Amino acid sequence: MNYLKKYLGVFLAALITIPTLTGCTSQDKSAVSDSANTFMAIVASDSTEDINNYATADVANGDFVQLFNSNTLVDQITAGATTTDLDDQSKQELDEFASLFSSMIKSYSISDVKLDKKDGTYTATAVATFKTSFDMDLLGGDSASSKIDEAIAAYNTNHSEEIATLYESEGTEAAEAKIYNDMLRIILDIYEDEIDNSQEMTYAIVLNLEKNSETDTWLVTGVTNYNESNTESGN
Repeated sequence: MNYLKKYLGVFLAALITIPTLTGCTSQDKSAVSDSANTFMAIVASDSTEDINNYATADVANGDFVQLFNSNTLVDQITAGATTTDLDDQSKQELDEFASLFSSMIKSYSISDVKLDKKDGTYTATAVATFKTSFDMDLLGGDSASSKIDEAIAAYNTNHSEEIATLYESEGTEAAEAKIYNDMLRIILDIYEDEIDNSQEMTYAIVLNLEKNSETDTWLVTGVTNYNESNTESGN
């Protein structure tokens, strides 16, 4: 009988403990999911104003987040240029092009949240699946690169005399500004044509998160393994 009381006592203690552990795990999973969802919402909104509350600086300034930031895109395209290099038409077309990236993420969801603890540090992973209105790798693809190379060759052939005359009559600055604006608009047209002919795409990434024990919040510390899934057509 004493043995039975002993085992019953252990069993009852375990029953009392289980809800506490389950509650903690469920609460943490919910917090991880909330942080991951908010992180993706910020990325999709084309605004990084509050992202430091949900991600480390490395992630906030990393390739994944910046890919969907239209301001970063404009800076990359116009790297090395000055404000005076861009004429009004180029500025307008560049703004219109950048706006395509500001709404690139059409939808997203968070799933498969997993928690871990090692050496007193709580970490988690969550899978973020998201749909984009066009291929994320489109700008660096072979098709766009080939068309740009062809366009540059054609421009050099078709405008060589015009540019030479401009160098002589108005100087280097005016000639190079014209070349820059002409080529910028040509390249943007090629990119936009590629986007128009692209399909909706679905991707999956793994978000790595870590818990801040002082604030009891979760931060995204890494974005890994985003892979192309299926196109909208299911191919």
